[in-house]
Amino acid sequence: MDKIAIVLPSKRSVVFLKSYLSKRIEKPIFLPDFFSIEEFIESLSGLKVIDNLSLQFYLYQTYLKFPSSKIDSFDDFLAWSEILLHDFNEVDKDMVNAKAIFANLKNVKDLENWNLEDWSLSSDTLTISQQDFIHFYDNIYNWYLDFNKNLRENKLSYQGMAYKEVANEIMNKQIPWKKIWFVGLNA
Repeated sequence: MDKIAIVLPSKRSVVFLKSYLSKRIEKPIFLPDFFSIEEFIESLSGLKVIDNLSLQFYLYQTYLKFPSSKIDSFDDFLAWSEILLHDFNEVDKDMVNAKAIFANLKNVKDLENWNLEDWSLSSDTLTISQQDFIHFYDNIYNWYLDFNKNLRENKLSYQGMAYKEVANEIMNKQIPWKKIWFVGLNA
């Protein structure tokens, strides 16, 4: 059992399984390694998944490198950065082409601000707030790249980044277990 990893859906399920096994074991044995799916991915990625508030501090550093025309205070930044972190997480978890998705999002925002009266996409006909809005969407991909680079340099990540790292590098990883059992996962 010492060369086996058991991966369960949550930390809670790990605790319950260990408790159940402890009641069934009558003599000393080597136990397998137990992981929640998040812990398992984190161990394989070599990156430490950090909490959202810490991620927002790192993201704010990136935001200041590529600011919008009006720089938000950290308090104002916190009001919208959670959504951006969620988007980055989903893009990486789903292994979507980040450059393409953020370019498409920017194009959608351009079209939303299209001035129907002038039938023009020229920025000359947009208000300052519309230009700021579009500039914001221009920066998202730069923020994504710099944020990921900064986290990787510090061996940190958000969950989607760790999942993507493992998926992209799984063939090059040294797996320390002979067998990995995935238990209780429905998908």
